[in-house]
Amino acid sequence: MNDRKIDNCQGCCQLEFTILPTNRPPVIDAGFWVQATASGEVCGYNNGTGSISLSAEGLIPQGVYTVWFLTDRGLKPAAPTDAVYTADGLDPNRLVVNSDGVLNYYIAPLDFNPLRGIPMPGSKVKAVIQGVVIGYHSNRITNGIIPGDFNINFFEQLTAEICFSRIAAVVNTTTKA
Repeated sequence: MNDRKIDNCQGCCQLEFTILPTNRPPVIDAGFWVQATASGEVCGYNNGTGSISLSAEGLIPQGVYTVWFLTDRGLKPAAPTDAVYTADGLDPNRLVVNSDGVLNYYIAPLDFNPLRGIPMPGSKVKAVIQGVVIGYHSNRITNGIIPGDFNINFFEQLTAEICFSRIAAVVNTTTKA
């Protein structure tokens, strides 16, 4: 008989992005904004690491975008926890969009298992990841570990939920501790 417990916090979760049609800068045509599409996956590995990979099209050509984990503690950068943020437009969670509005790929190795949550500095608590957000920066500047001013210079354009069964597994393990 095998007594091994099944670990619901490893494997990959396919991301199904939906558009947020009303979160757009006033200078961007609504018809153009809603053409954006994206796909990707978030993976967690049994060695305590993970990854996120994305592709998208229909974005603002040459636009400055960043990707975020939506957590129970707010937005957190979708990048390693030890990454250096300079808030100069070159932060590690920045998405490089070409002149056709295409993000060919974004792959970030993570120093944590995203299906188990993001370790919070100086604490044993983890931020439970509930989704992924792709946001546009109208001022062309990334803002380090914060997105910016919502609906002023940071606009959430696409969002995807993390697989519910993964969230339930994390919530159950963190609430029992």
